[in-house]
Amino acid sequence: MADSMAHQLGNFIGVFCEYDTAAIQLGHKRIIRIRAKIDVRKPLRRKKRIALKNGDSVFVHFEYEKLTLFCFLCGRLGNLESFCLVQVTQPQTEYVLNWDISLRAQSRRS
Repeated sequence: MADSMAHQLGNFIGVFCEYDTAAIQLGHKRIIRIRAKIDVRKPLRRKKRIALKNGDSVFVHFEYEKLTLFCFLCGRLGNLESFCLVQVTQPQTEYVLNWDISLRAQSRRS
């Protein structure tokens, strides 16, 4: 992972602050920990397509640490589905949850 890639990904999800220089390998997944300031009024980013030098492209999937109140309906921090503006403004009997528990990073404690 290049330094510029960490900055690019951090700025994609918010405002880049710093990243952990130690690359982590979890099975087949390569992980880089990035600290960024995130606007909680906007939905969390789930993935980003990255173009590789050889012409191929891959998706980078984001996972977040320390998620507190999170709405799986609108993707924003600070509220739950029962208090979501989407549910208030668009009352339906069924909703499609576009976010799931895969956004939560596994705990680093063993």
